[in-house]
Amino acid sequence: MKLLTFSCDADSESRLGASLDDGTVVDMALAYAQCRGAHAPDWFDSVAALLKGGDSAMVLARETLEQVNKQKPAQRQGYTHNADDIHFRSPAAQDAKILCVTMNYLSHANNSNSKPAEEPYFFIKMPQLMTPHRSPVLLSKTSQKCDSEIELGIIIGKRGKYISQEDAFDHIAGYTICNDFSFRDRRTLKSDPNTARLHWFTLKNLDTAVPIGPWLVTRDEIPDVYDLEISLTLENAPEERQTGSTKDMMHKIPLLIEQASNGLTLEPGDVICTGTPHAVAFGHERFLEEGDVLRAEIEGIGALVNPVKRET
Repeated sequence: MKLLTFSCDADSESRLGASLDDGTVVDMALAYAQCRGAHAPDWFDSVAALLKGGDSAMVLARETLEQVNKQKPAQRQGYTHNADDIHFRSPAAQDAKILCVTMNYLSHANNSNSKPAEEPYFFIKMPQLMTPHRSPVLLSKTSQKCDSEIELGIIIGKRGKYISQEDAFDHIAGYTICNDFSFRDRRTLKSDPNTARLHWFTLKNLDTAVPIGPWLVTRDEIPDVYDLEISLTLENAPEERQTGSTKDMMHKIPLLIEQASNGLTLEPGDVICTGTPHAVAFGHERFLEEGDVLRAEIEGIGALVNPVKRET
């Protein structure tokens, strides 16, 4: 399933949606009501609400979609939308912990002249910075070197702490696309010449710095998560590209989940960003500009598209 949180416009309440193969989006609460003749449960308010409902909520969503797929398109008109007409929201929880792992692709480490880390190193991004599909990301007034890095995002579906690598995949609801925004000229502490002490807060945590979406693709839809082509392109300058494959991930997903949950409880709707391949800043200091349109694409998931605007 491709599950998303959306609203009919920017000001209305969020709803749980499912993207169909024909590009339409099912309003899951309305579909449930029509197919079953009953009011939909609160689980169908958003992806985060569905994940918090646990396995029974996910089973109910699957059963509803099965009924939808049995209907003819004309019968679905009361509960479907054209994807171009809706307002996307983040598929993660509003209060999600967003844990990002650094230098997790060998090509990225080599390109940065960095020694590959022996274990994952995480930094945190704030949930308020999540920016959904088609919403603009801002070039901060404080930075002249805004950069973007495509990453496979893991969305947690089951609460856990001290999760073993053997049990890790059982805690995954599915996958999404994340675009890790960075502000490269805010990299180091001005008073400290030691470049190893990165100023992680302002390097990574200015407004709109977490593009995410457009949806959550459930784990069963991805046969091999380590065989996905990924690319970041500027729609207005397609020769500028960041490309790679998840097969080059150094620290695999079970280890990331084990390390992330080592003393920290992971909740449904939390996000782990798994790192990025080489060619950040498109490999040659081509930082983002007003009018750029970022297209982050991962095989089997889709494309996350965000226009770039200068902060006013």
